[in-house]
Amino acid sequence: MDEAGIDKTVLLALDYEFAFRGKTSYRGYNDYVAGILKEFPDRFVGFAGIDPRRGKEAIVELERCVGDLGFRGVKLWPLTGFYPDDITFYPFYERVEDLGVSILCHTGTSPPKTYMKYNQPVYVDKVAVDFPKINIIMAHVGHPWTSEAIALAAKNPNVYFDISSWQVTLKAAPVVFFQTLTEAKMMCRGVQKILLGSDWPLFEKVLSLKDWVEGIKAMKMPQPLQMLGLRELKEEDKRMILGGNAAKVLRL
Repeated sequence: MDEAGIDKTVLLALDYEFAFRGKTSYRGYNDYVAGILKEFPDRFVGFAGIDPRRGKEAIVELERCVGDLGFRGVKLWPLTGFYPDDITFYPFYERVEDLGVSILCHTGTSPPKTYMKYNQPVYVDKVAVDFPKINIIMAHVGHPWTSEAIALAAKNPNVYFDISSWQVTLKAAPVVFFQTLTEAKMMCRGVQKILLGSDWPLFEKVLSLKDWVEGIKAMKMPQPLQMLGLRELKEEDKRMILGGNAAKVLRL
């Protein structure tokens, strides 16, 4: 973070227990992240990993993580087998809204032996409409449903997306990366819906955090896109993507 010039990072705990085995329970994972927040209170923001299928237990854990541990949001991992807009989750979302915290929901591609159907961005739409006070961030711009994710963000004032995992695209196919950001800027009438993300350390061998940040700062619209009439992102646009938008969404 210091090398990349990153002031503050969101740490995401995961509740993976409905689909995977691991050495740490979901509560243990949340406690682990809480320990880091306590050690470095000025550098990290915590999002609790909670599967809403846990019902009342999920609400109790949410209240513990926000009230006792100081978390500022919830990470949802639908790839473990649920649709985010399941109406049985509404008591959980009501409490999220009451507590004034955000949701980051995985959308798009998922690991082997998981079902991508749960990750389609459209399943965020109903939650966003029914709970307009919750800021919802869709991870990974919903790739491969990228245009769908952008359309949802353009439609719903409380929906955003991050560009985590797009390091691969920036390095291998920068034209596609720039075209996606330009589409988002046009559809959303600005870059205010685009948040930096990294999925660190998964893509560290593709681009380090420093190279990821520097790559965005140095973005120049490729000549083929300029010929199509697409304009450069302004320096202010880049500053918003690199942190200004996140500070507003997370109410920092």
